[in-house]
Amino acid sequence: MRIAIYLRLSREAEDSASLETQREAARRWLTANGYDLSDAVEYSDANVSGAKPLEARQQMSALMAARPDLVIAWKLDRYARSVSEFLRLVSWGERYGVNIATTDGTINTLTPTGRMVAVVLAALAEWEREMIKDRITEGHATRRQQGRWASGRAPRGYRIVRRDDAAYLEIDPEQAAQIRDAVATLVNGGTVAGTARIVGVSEPQWRRLLKAPTLRGQRTHKGKLITGADGVTPVQFAEPILSAAELRAARDRMDALATGKNRAPRRATPMCSGMTVCYRGCKLNGGTSDKGVPLYRCKAGHTTIYAETLDQRVEHEFLTVFGRFNEWHVRLEGGNDLSAEIEEIQEQAERVAERMATAGALMLPILERKAAELEAAYTRLQADHDPETREVSVPTGRTMAEAWEAEDETGRAHLLRLMNMCVTLHPRGVADRLSFAWGPATEEEAHAAKSAAIPRVEAEAA
Repeated sequence: MRIAIYLRLSREAEDSASLETQREAARRWLTANGYDLSDAVEYSDANVSGAKPLEARQQMSALMAARPDLVIAWKLDRYARSVSEFLRLVSWGERYGVNIATTDGTINTLTPTGRMVAVVLAALAEWEREMIKDRITEGHATRRQQGRWASGRAPRGYRIVRRDDAAYLEIDPEQAAQIRDAVATLVNGGTVAGTARIVGVSEPQWRRLLKAPTLRGQRTHKGKLITGADGVTPVQFAEPILSAAELRAARDRMDALATGKNRAPRRATPMCSGMTVCYRGCKLNGGTSDKGVPLYRCKAGHTTIYAETLDQRVEHEFLTVFGRFNEWHVRLEGGNDLSAEIEEIQEQAERVAERMATAGALMLPILERKAAELEAAYTRLQADHDPETREVSVPTGRTMAEAWEAEDETGRAHLLRLMNMCVTLHPRGVADRLSFAWGPATEEEAHAAKSAAIPRVEAEAA
């Protein structure tokens, strides 16, 4: 007689149903029922869920292909954890004359009663599994509504604490300080990759953190913001690490870098790159001669000049025009930009509108009160919203010549850009091949320079 012993284990930690436990129980049952153990072949699926389809399990698939006379397993749930899969196994056994049994005696398809009991027990097993799943799901949902931490590691910037026999999140001061430093660096000209190192995470992790509401003390579930019972107000799992305005500024900077706007220049870029054009209006980029001497070269090939010649002339002109002036930094003061907070209120108002469209008589008054609260908050924000800023000039205590001397090539290029230098390279044969212009060339550029929200350097006669 061909006998198959089927063993299955979902995970190694399941000690009560270990493979050895199942094996010994099957052998005892076979011996007690007068079967020869030498006729038995073992089929063992380790680390395989009972919810997995029969054919998707390697050893079960091999067992079904062998079509033995009898299949014995420890208990019903070793075969399957759903009624549909177990019924498919019973149907397969009937088709090929295979008897199915369990060592605890609850399953034996040799008799009609045994088949009925098998189906009932399978239904009960599936019902129990679904009930457990529902309880777990409801428990997670309740914890989310209460702002509690369900499971897993705390997100970056936070740590898990226990209060009232429950887990919550609170700000981790050290990690939060790293995040704030990284955001400040990013907004003020840094890169995503560079600031990710400040935080101590990979670049993709840093991008995901900045795109999520986590740093505002909020979370999402299945792609949607977790809200309270009213379906509108975000649940605060912890104090925010960043303000709405800071987080939006970081996201705007990421978008600008992704599209190439305001991208920081590469360190290998020549000092006057982007500020020098040929007599036909083509930009000059860095390059080298046949002998490896650094050049500024017209992209269209109209003309070239040695980099040392141009850089020395630029230095002379800059010091002649601005060297005796005092250096001033222009910083922005004042202003109260609440546009990010206003956007959050507007998003909540949209959620209220969606809920009110389908709300019944019981929920409608609650949503109306929430709408009134949002209207009041929106009015307050609009009254306080004043994004206009004023420029304040602060002396640095050094002259422009001293500033030039103190900077490296990158810093000097920054000074030249701040003074809006433009150099034109004329063709060979012209007495003076270089002509200089300082300051905005058009009214539009002048207006853009005046309203730029970055620190600038101004010069004032000493």
